[in-house]
Amino acid sequence: MNRDALFETVDWEFDPERARETAVETTQQYRAPGTSGFHAVMETVTAELTDAGLDVSVDRPPIENAWEPNDASLAVVEPAETTLIDYETAPACLAWASSGTDGTEEFDVIDVGTGEHPADFPEDVEGNVVFVHGTERRPAWWEAARNALDAGARGIITDYMLYQTPDVREPELVPEAAQLLRLRPSEAFVEEDIWAFSIPHEASQQLRSYLDDGPVTVAATVDVDVFDSDLPYVEATIPGTETPEETILFCGHASGIEPGANCAEGTGLVVELARTLQSIVDRGLVEPKRSLTFVVGGEGPVSEQYLDTHPEAAENVVTTLTYCSTGHAQAETESTLLLSSSPDSVPHYTNDYLAELAATCPKEADWIGKEGGQELPLVSLTQHYYTPWSDNTRFAAAGIPAPLFMSWPDRCFHSQLLTPDVIDSRVLRRSALISGVAGLELAAAGDQTAESVARIVAGRATDRLRRLGSQYAGEAVDDRARRHVEYVAERDTAALRSTAELADGDVSDRLDQLADSVRQTATQEIEALELDGTEPDRGRDAERVPVRTVDDGDALVERWTGLEYADLLEIADELNDADADAGWRSLRVVSDEAWNFVDGERTVGEIADAVGFEFDLRIDPGPVGRILDGHADGGNLRFE
Repeated sequence: MNRDALFETVDWEFDPERARETAVETTQQYRAPGTSGFHAVMETVTAELTDAGLDVSVDRPPIENAWEPNDASLAVVEPAETTLIDYETAPACLAWASSGTDGTEEFDVIDVGTGEHPADFPEDVEGNVVFVHGTERRPAWWEAARNALDAGARGIITDYMLYQTPDVREPELVPEAAQLLRLRPSEAFVEEDIWAFSIPHEASQQLRSYLDDGPVTVAATVDVDVFDSDLPYVEATIPGTETPEETILFCGHASGIEPGANCAEGTGLVVELARTLQSIVDRGLVEPKRSLTFVVGGEGPVSEQYLDTHPEAAENVVTTLTYCSTGHAQAETESTLLLSSSPDSVPHYTNDYLAELAATCPKEADWIGKEGGQELPLVSLTQHYYTPWSDNTRFAAAGIPAPLFMSWPDRCFHSQLLTPDVIDSRVLRRSALISGVAGLELAAAGDQTAESVARIVAGRATDRLRRLGSQYAGEAVDDRARRHVEYVAERDTAALRSTAELADGDVSDRLDQLADSVRQTATQEIEALELDGTEPDRGRDAERVPVRTVDDGDALVERWTGLEYADLLEIADELNDADADAGWRSLRVVSDEAWNFVDGERTVGEIADAVGFEFDLRIDPGPVGRILDGHADGGNLRFE
C-alpha cells in the first residue's frame, strides 16, 4: 500500500471523537501516581486495549508514599477575610507531596522574596508560612522550596508560573490560573511536615497588598492521604510477522491532575491509535513485519519501566513516538502542535521522515481549485528542536530516536484551565495521521521503503546545507561557519545511513551514493565561504574529552549533578554572554544534550559546537565544561 493509500486508510479508521471521549473521561480523575484516580484511568485503558484485540499485559510495580489529595483551601483571615484558593475550584493549587494539616490551622505569613537563597529566610520563619515570589527561572522554585523546608517553614504560598512565554503565557495574561507545582524530590518532602499552595496572579496581588500594609494571617486546610500502592504499567502489542523483536513504540502517560487535559490527550490518542492500527492489520490491509507496541503509565515511570523490561530496546526499537499534550484547541490555548525532533545526539532518519509525513498528510480544508484534497491546514503544526519534556527525554538518553508530539505554547499549562473544552479532535486527528502512517509504513518496511526514506533524508539534507551556505554567504565568517557545515553534513549522513535498518537486503551501495551527494554539497558550500582565516583559541577546556563512568543502563542521570543553584545562575549568565538568545531558558536543553553527546570521543569544544548548532545558539566550551564538571564531581564521568 503506497503512502497516500495509508493516509486514506488511517483517516477512515481513526475516530478522533472516540479519542477525545477517552481523553475527556481521563480528565474526570485526579491522577497522581498510585492514586485511586490513576488506577481508575488505567483500568479503562486496559479494557479498551483488550477490547480492541491487542495482546495486553499489565505490570504493577510497587511504590511507597503514594500521595492523594482530598481537599484543600487557603484564605486570609487577618487583616481581612479573603479566599485565596481552594482545591474544589482549582485542583492544581496543592503542590504534589504536600503534607496535611490538623483540620484548619492558622499561620503568620512572612514575605521571603524569591526565596532562592537561605539568607532570604529570617529566624522567625520556623513554624510559620512563607510567601515566595515567582520568577521565570523554573529551578528557582525547587531551590526556594528546599530553603523553606530547611528554615522550618510550615507552609509555602507562591505565585510561580512555570515556562512563561512573553505575550502569551505570563501571570498578568492568565491571572486566574493556579500552577501545578511539585515539592521535589517528593520522597523527601512527603515525609516532612510542610505544604505548598500555588495561587493565581489575582490572589497574589491581593496578598502582596496585605503584606505591604502589615502582618497577615492565613487559615490553611490540607487533607491528603499517603500510602503504599502500585503504579500500573500497560503494554499492548500488535506482533510483527517476521522480526517481532523489532518494534515501533507509541508512548503515552495517564498521570496528571484533574482536569489535566494535556496529559489526558496523549492517553486518548494512544488508545485510539492502537485500536485503529489493530483494525487495519486485522483486515489484512497491512502486514507488519515488525511489532507495534503501545505503552501507557505514569509520566517518567512508563519509559523507565519499558527500558527496564526491555534491556535490548536501544537495538530493537525502530523509533519511539511520545505524546504529551497532543490535542489542544489552538485558539483557546494559544498553542501550536509541536512535533519536537529526535535529538541530534541520536542521528536518525526519523526527523526527516516525519517532516515529510507532516507536509504530505491530509489537512483540514480544501483548496478552491480542487474537489477535495484537504491541502490547507486549519491546525498549526511546526517541527522544531528536540525538547526534553516528557518520556522522550529518557528514550533519547538511552540512544533511541525520540520525537515528541506536544502543544506549545500553552497559556493554560498544568492549571485548572485545562478542561475538556480545550481538547480539539482536529488536532488529535492530525497527530494520528502522521503517527499511524509512520507506524504502519515502518512496521512493514523493506528495501523499497528504505530507499524512499533515504532519498527523503538526502534531499532535505542537501536543502539544509544550501540554506546554511546562503545564511553565511557574503559575510566574512570565522572557522565556526566551516565547523557548522561539516557538523550538519556528518549528522545528516549518519541519519541517512540509519535507513539501512529498514531494508531486507544490502543497500549500502545506494546509501553510499546518496551520502556522497550530501558530502559534495557540503564541500561546495565550504568552498564558497569567505572565511576570514581566524581560528580563535577556545581554551584548554575545549580539548578535554569526557568519558562516561556510569553503566549503560544509567543513561539518564540528574541533569545538574554536582552543581549548586549558584552554579546554575553563573552558567546561565555565561550562556547569555555568548548569545543573547541563550540563558535560563536554554539551560535545560543545553544540559541534557551536553550529557547525551558524551561518547568518550568528542571533546568539550565539539560538544559545545554540536549543542549550539542543534539549537541555533552560539555556545562556548566554558559553560558546557562546567556542566560536565558537575557530572565528573558526581561520579558520572571522567576527563581524558
